[in-house]
Amino acid sequence: MTSVVRSLVRTTLCGAVLSCLLALGGAAHADALDEGQAAIRRKDYAVAVKLLEPLARNGHAVAQLRLGELYYHGHGVAENNDAALTWFERAARQGQAEAQVHLGNMYAYGLADPGNDRDPARLAAQWYFEAARQGHANAQYSLGILFLTGTGVIQDAQEAERWIRKAAEQGHADAGLYLKGR
Repeated sequence: MTSVVRSLVRTTLCGAVLSCLLALGGAAHADALDEGQAAIRRKDYAVAVKLLEPLARNGHAVAQLRLGELYYHGHGVAENNDAALTWFERAARQGQAEAQVHLGNMYAYGLADPGNDRDPARLAAQWYFEAARQGHANAQYSLGILFLTGTGVIQDAQEAERWIRKAAEQGHADAGLYLKGR
């Protein structure tokens, strides 16, 4: 074999090996995530934390969401709203809709410090909006209620009904009840 052919073969083999290793690494992450979520379902929270925390620290949005939920509820770890907020925010900033809803709830219910010069209701509305525009029914309903009451947003009955209707169209029970009662 000529040196050019050997170099080409070596490069091709290295690329193939690297692709396999990356695929296996991705599979390992998926396995750990699946196992972590299965541990949550069977209420084995200590195992869930052990499996999810490394993934969350490495930027996996779903693992960050689940770890935030564990801290929020005090499952497998001490209940800690600050830690829950941190994990929810990391996942929310990656576009994870469920984390955006949790973050909105924490601001709406006064469980998160908005920092200086920040309105918690406005932050709640912003996070609900991010999730609502992704089609998250709970976020759509919550955003609709904020528009209905003028909390964190300018009060607007038409905008409220638009978001609540979107939630109802997805089967959100409270949104459906609200629309029936109008």
